[in-house]
Amino acid sequence: MMNKVLTAAVKRPLEAQIHRPMCNYQTLYHGAAGYIIRCPHCKGIQLAFGTTVVNLDSTEFECFKKMVTLLADDQYSSTENKKMICLPLPADHVMMLVTPAEIIALANMAAEVQALLDVYDILETSASSAD
Repeated sequence: MMNKVLTAAVKRPLEAQIHRPMCNYQTLYHGAAGYIIRCPHCKGIQLAFGTTVVNLDSTEFECFKKMVTLLADDQYSSTENKKMICLPLPADHVMMLVTPAEIIALANMAAEVQALLDVYDILETSASSAD
């Protein structure tokens, strides 16, 4: 039975498997390391990095972005490929374990997305004030 489920899941596009809760979404970032998407209606954000997928609201994403930026700014020794940074996630007792290189990649992803979200906020605010 499990093989049938896995086989069926493999045949569907990955986006259909992961993004089912979001009826429609905006791709804010997509790269080799992962993706970040947002539902334009509820503003929920989904971040995928490596083998981890996390759903965040806008406040949680902002906090996440600040945290990965601070961690990326820390200086680490030459153990760049060693999983040594614990990144707490909004779910209880769940953390992401990453390398210094991965935390830098996450910080870059988050910064890029935050800039896009700021632009969307400006556009939405100016569109609603024009009405």
